[in-house]
Amino acid sequence: MEITILPKGITMNKYSDFFKTLHDEVQPTGYLGRGSHYSVLRAVVWHDCLQRPLNTAAYLDFAVIWDEDHDTRVIEVIELLYFARLLTPAIIVGERKGAFSLIVSEETFQEFGGDRLAVYQKAIDEITQSLDDPWFAEVTSINSQNRGIINDDNAKIALYLQTITMLWKLGINSI
Repeated sequence: MEITILPKGITMNKYSDFFKTLHDEVQPTGYLGRGSHYSVLRAVVWHDCLQRPLNTAAYLDFAVIWDEDHDTRVIEVIELLYFARLLTPAIIVGERKGAFSLIVSEETFQEFGGDRLAVYQKAIDEITQSLDDPWFAEVTSINSQNRGIINDDNAKIALYLQTITMLWKLGINSI
C-alpha cells in the first residue's frame, strides 16, 4: 500500500490501483462502535446501481467503513466485486469480525426486490467464501436494522452512514 503525502503533511493511503482515494481516515475520529472510521474511494464503472449498462462511463464513489484494526483485506474483496461487475450497487462496504457488509441505497434495495436481491446476495457470498479466509457476507440497505458493519446503537449507525452518504454524494455520478 502506497502513502501519498499531501500539502500540510496530510497523508492518504492508496489502497488499490483500481480505486482513487478521495478521503482517508486512518484512525477513529469519535466514539462510534469500536474505533469506526472511514475512507471514500472512487472507481470508473460502466453499469448503473441496478447493474444495467451505461452509455458512457461514470464514477462510483463508495465508503469503506473500518473498525479499530483497519483490516485492508477488505480491499481484495472490493476488487473482486469490481472485476465481477458486482460493485456498482454498493455505496458503503466494510468488514467487521470476519463478516463483510455491503450496503446499498434504500432505492436500490427496493428496486432489487426479493428474487433479484437473493441472486445478488448469492454472487457476493460466492466471492467472500472463495477467499483463503472465508467471510460471511450481508447485503443490506442503509436504513436496515440488520447492519453488522458497526457495533453500536442502530439510530447512531444510521445517522453516521447517512451523513457520510450525503457529504460525499456516494453512488453513481457522472464524469
